[in-house]
Amino acid sequence: AGQAGRRHMAHKGRNVFGYKVFIFLGLCALLHAGYSTIQYRRYLRMVDQDYKGSPLDVQLECLIGCALSLFGVVGIADDLEPVRLAETYHDKTLDDVSFRPEFMTFNHRGRVLGLLSQAAPPGQAGSKKTN
Repeated sequence: AGQAGRRHMAHKGRNVFGYKVFIFLGLCALLHAGYSTIQYRRYLRMVDQDYKGSPLDVQLECLIGCALSLFGVVGIADDLEPVRLAETYHDKTLDDVSFRPEFMTFNHRGRVLGLLSQAAPPGQAGSKKTN
């Protein structure tokens, strides 16, 4: 298993540079599209026209830049591993799995209501006298 893992990593190591080139080209295309949009807006202000959106070539450049970057990131990422819940939770009870202390709160109105019911005389728990 160790030798197969090393072979897999060596295979990934050869291709990583190519994927980094895709990421770099995609980010450059996105930066250029942003710069082109800024220049286009300046031009429209100069000729006194309203901005109604980026030109089609800038939108296509954004799409291609995103696609190149996505291809590079997905290519660099490690292979997905299956989630084996049975191995993780086979010896745990439902109480162990659902125990979340961060959701426990002890500062709530139940404590105050309990104190009020103890302080009031029997038969008038929680009620106030009015004259």
